[in-house]
Formats: sequence, structure tokens, C-alpha cells
Amino acid sequence: MIDENSPQDPTRRAALAGGAAIATGAAAMSLGATAASAQQSEAAGVLAGQTVFITGAARGIGRAIAVGMAEAGANVVAYDVLEDLPGFPIPMATPADMAETRAGVEAAGVGFMSFAGDIRSLEAQRAAVAEAEAALGPVGIVVANAGVNTNAGFLTEDEAAWEQHWEVLTDVNVKGTAATLRATVPAMAERGAGRVILISSTFGRQGNASNPAYIASKWATMGMMKSLAIEVGKSGITVNAVSPTAVQTGFGGPRTQEQIDGSNEWLAANYHQLDVGLLQPEDIAGSAVFLASPAAAMITGSSIDVSAGAAARYTG
Repeated sequence: MIDENSPQDPTRRAALAGGAAIATGAAAMSLGATAASAQQSEAAGVLAGQTVFITGAARGIGRAIAVGMAEAGANVVAYDVLEDLPGFPIPMATPADMAETRAGVEAAGVGFMSFAGDIRSLEAQRAAVAEAEAALGPVGIVVANAGVNTNAGFLTEDEAAWEQHWEVLTDVNVKGTAATLRATVPAMAERGAGRVILISSTFGRQGNASNPAYIASKWATMGMMKSLAIEVGKSGITVNAVSPTAVQTGFGGPRTQEQIDGSNEWLAANYHQLDVGLLQPEDIAGSAVFLASPAAAMITGSSIDVSAGAAARYTG
């Protein structure tokens, strides 16, 4: 667990030192206010001229959403931890991953900045948002995507794994997501406009035997979404969730092709109503872009389930 108050915390230190822009610093990673403004005028799309803050943006669903938002015209602020969490078994995204996100976003001709930071640090996220807004303009869209997962059921005999399963997942997925909202939404409320999108899961509506802490965290995500939608609706902000089914990413750690093939076969036969296995990150991005667009202006407090038909198994 990273102590956000400790000067020895490399993530926090990086996130607060010059805004924690990756590679050669914020100036090199961003296009700068002048260049960004020029490119905004050239960018086509329903989100042209807006700025989006996305957590967990260095790979997987977060990267796909970042590129999708960019292709819709939005400037992108990408935030990710970019180092492994002490004691946590799943590898996190790397600076090289973030460089790929940068390439995809900048290919769309919009402004881009990236920051290395842990979402559990409210202070680090506030610092990143402040620096990004100074260069790219007010953040009007936030995508709370970052999260972690491990497996440790109630009957596990590994006490250390059990403790870590609940402590890390609750700390990151629940408290960290709440910190993202806290770092971004108050300024939106003051401006009287904004779009908030939380990435949940089909498991935010169902149970699963192997990873109860993750399931609980995604039910919590749905609760946060609905509570925030009620709190800020009169402030001109919509708050929604996107709930994917199983997606092929590095989220669960490295997997062999045999494991991937097995997942595809099982999902198509037992969980999805469409004849597909694992979805791709790009399959999720379109729903996030839609919720950020003018077409979704009257949608709030809801979830779009990108589930290949798994949602047909819900009770309601």
C-alpha cells in the first residue's frame, strides 16, 4: 500500500514534481496552450475544444477511451500510476504504455498531457488537473477508469492474499475512484457543466465466486455514480457508468494464448448472448464518447452495459 503522506512514496513524489508529466516533462509531453488552441480549432468532432481527464489511461480500456475522445475532438489528460504497486502481484502499466497512448491521441491532432500518479492521492490528482487546465483549458469531462483486480475467495486458506485482496482493491477501486471525482467535479459544479463517466463492470450488477472484493468495489462504483448524479444534477453535470463484460487487456496480468482461447470459448458458450468471447478495449470506448457527447445530455444516473448480451442475465 502506498502512503500518500510519505516523502518516500515515489508515485506521489513524481506526481507532485512538476505535475509528473512522463518522459521529458510536462512541456515535452503537452502541446502547450498555444499549440493546443490552434489544434482545437482544426479538430473535428462532437467534443472539439473540450478537455477530458482519464485515469488508467496508459493501456487497455483507458487508452481506447483516450483515443476515442481525441478522435471526437477532445484534448486528453492521461493519468496512470506507471509503476508496480508494492506487494501487489499484477504488473501495472509502464511509461512505454503511456507513450503508445500519447501517439494514438496526438495522431488525432489534439492536445495531450500525461501524468504519473496514484489515484489514491487526492493531492496528486488535484495537482495534475490544475497543471493540465492551465495548458489545455478547463476539464469538462472526467473518466474514472483506473482500477485493479485479484482473485481471493471467501474460502481461501491464504490469509495474506485475503488481506491484500480486500485492502488494495477497496483502497484503489473505491477510495481512489472517489478521489478522482473529488479532484475534478467541484470545479465542474462551479462552472455549471460537465460529464462524469465511471467505468464499472457487469460484475457491478452480479456476483462471482473468485474475487469478492472486486465485485464489491464495482457495486460501490455503481453506488457512487448514482449518488453523485443526484448531488450534482442541478449543477448541469451528468454522471453515468459504462459496464463492460470481460475485455482482453493486461488488467488481470499476463495470459497465455491457451488461456485467452479458453476464455473466449467459455464466454461465447456460457455468458454472452452474442457469439463472441473477450471484447476488445475499442468495443468499450464508443459508449464513453457517447456519454460525453451532446446526444447524451438527458442521460444521468444510468449505466450502459457493453456486455455482448450478458446483461440479459440480470434480474432487472
